[in-house]
Order: sequence, then C-alpha cells, then structure tokens
Amino acid sequence: MTQTSDPDSNAISSDMILLDILSHWPATEPVFRRYDEQAGVCICCNCLFDTVTDVAAKYSLDSDVFLSEIQKAAGGNPAASDQTQRQK
Repeated sequence: MTQTSDPDSNAISSDMILLDILSHWPATEPVFRRYDEQAGVCICCNCLFDTVTDVAAKYSLDSDVFLSEIQKAAGGNPAASDQTQRQK
C-alpha cells in the first residue's frame, strides 16, 4: 500500500488544530511564524491545540486570509513538489 507524502492542502479547514496542520504540512510553519509579532506570542509554541478559527479570533487576525495563507503554503510545499516530480 502506497501512502501519499502530502495530503491535499484543501483538506485544511478552519476547525483543524495547529498541531495537526503542522504535522501533516510542515511547510505551513513560516505562515504561523509571520503572525508571531502581531500575536505577541509564538503561535506554534502557545496555540498548538487551538483551531485556526480560535487563533484568528484570539489575536484579531482575518480568519479567511489566515486560512488561505496556510492552505497556500501547504499546497506550495517544495519538498512535496520534488517528491511528485521524482515519481513521474
């Protein structure tokens, strides 16, 4: 049985916790890091068990933009793209 190395980025939803997102899509970490200054905390350190919606509400982030950036980063994972190219 073959497993895919990177789930579909559209599978990321606003009700997912950050730990699940970061575990399945490591390329999303820089998105969370970009919001650390605005949040005033390390989001990856303090919000791993919060949902995307919870984090956006807690730190007054635009939840649609936040989710979109996370999804975009997940879909644009260079490591996943390299693996896909090698499989062809």
